[in-house]
Amino acid sequence: MFKIIIFLFMAVISADAIVSITPVLIGAKPGFSGKAQGYLKTRRGNVNSDNYGGGLRVQYDEAKKYVLWSEFNANYASASGKAYSDNTFAHIRYIHKLLPKEVDWEAFIQLQTNQFTDIKKRVLQGGDIRWHFKNKKLGDLFFGAGGFFEHIIYTTPVNPTENNVRFSFYISYVKVLKKGSKFSYIGYYEPKANKLSDYLISNAAQLKVNIYKQLFLSFLVRYNIDSVPPIGIKQDDFSQTTSFIYQF
Repeated sequence: MFKIIIFLFMAVISADAIVSITPVLIGAKPGFSGKAQGYLKTRRGNVNSDNYGGGLRVQYDEAKKYVLWSEFNANYASASGKAYSDNTFAHIRYIHKLLPKEVDWEAFIQLQTNQFTDIKKRVLQGGDIRWHFKNKKLGDLFFGAGGFFEHIIYTTPVNPTENNVRFSFYISYVKVLKKGSKFSYIGYYEPKANKLSDYLISNAAQLKVNIYKQLFLSFLVRYNIDSVPPIGIKQDDFSQTTSFIYQF
């Protein structure tokens, strides 16, 4: 187990984008597997800009009792030689079967930076219980409930360092449209334990289409809300990403 954790952690710190929002199921793909993705956008002429990013996801599925996975993404954008977006995201999650009928417990560690929202470093540690409801025609539905500890250091002294405890609730839906292609959605609601009016809401929807063999095209849309954002930062944030995914 220790060697597996080290392997996945090294995969996280040496990789380059979050490749899927689809929940991981124990026994769905036994052994080691992974996905890699990347994108590049360059403009020259009236505006000189570069946008690029990529990522890697690696997992180990024990097939019966647990699955351990990690992922990392990095995105960078610049215009006229000056950076205007630079953020990274690393996540390690362990999922263990709790009850025979589709109930699991999860534990995770997350590290991220986000120049857009003045976050120099944000570290999360937490866990939850996950319920899975499956229907062959309608798809897969997941509910999760738990909590986490949050440590935030901002890039400016105007915003003080934060140490918070938050509840975490999520709902996720997955529908296979045809062989190799699927639609996924996940939404989180994360209020502070001592101040429920201070909450985070995040939504992400992804359409992944199989192009050729192990190559996929991904359309990902995100919409996030922070009810009490850092000083000078807007409450909501929207992003859209189109990328290629290689699954192995």
